[in-house]
Amino acid sequence: MDYQEKTVLLKNGSPCLIRRPEAADAEGLLRFQKETSGETSYLAVGPEDIDWTAEQQAKRIEGWNDSPGRLRLLAEVDGELAGVAIVYANNPQTRLRHRCCVDITLYRRFWGMGIGTALLGEVLDSAKAAGYGQAELEVVSANAPAIGLYKKLGFAAIGTLPRALKYQDGTYADFLLMVKPL
Repeated sequence: MDYQEKTVLLKNGSPCLIRRPEAADAEGLLRFQKETSGETSYLAVGPEDIDWTAEQQAKRIEGWNDSPGRLRLLAEVDGELAGVAIVYANNPQTRLRHRCCVDITLYRRFWGMGIGTALLGEVLDSAKAAGYGQAELEVVSANAPAIGLYKKLGFAAIGTLPRALKYQDGTYADFLLMVKPL
């Protein structure tokens, strides 16, 4: 999927660079995934699930960058990785190809600055330009800030998937299913 990097201004006036990752970003992305998955229980992936090497991550980055139906974008503030958003095909079957899944993760210290709005907006615009007609996501039903962001960007809740996540302590979290026409 095509994307040209750009700089957007955040709520506080700081510039935020949005760009595709490169193989050289592999180590930083691994650190981001491990740290953000430990900062919140709202992510489907836990720190215990991040077991790739930097070399494997670099190959994953190259694969995403070479794929016409997938896009991963990074948000950087003052040269520091703040967030990652992705879009990918929901299913390869002809009748389902119009659907895509989106996902976004930010370091907690960057929440509320407008990065999520900018980053997710870029992913959704790219998905529409690539020919997708509907974006879909799953969000932990207790994650009110994320749900507010998704609603602001035009997503609507269509249902709940009970007990979607099971935590190590044996408790569960439900997913709210949300969709947005593109």
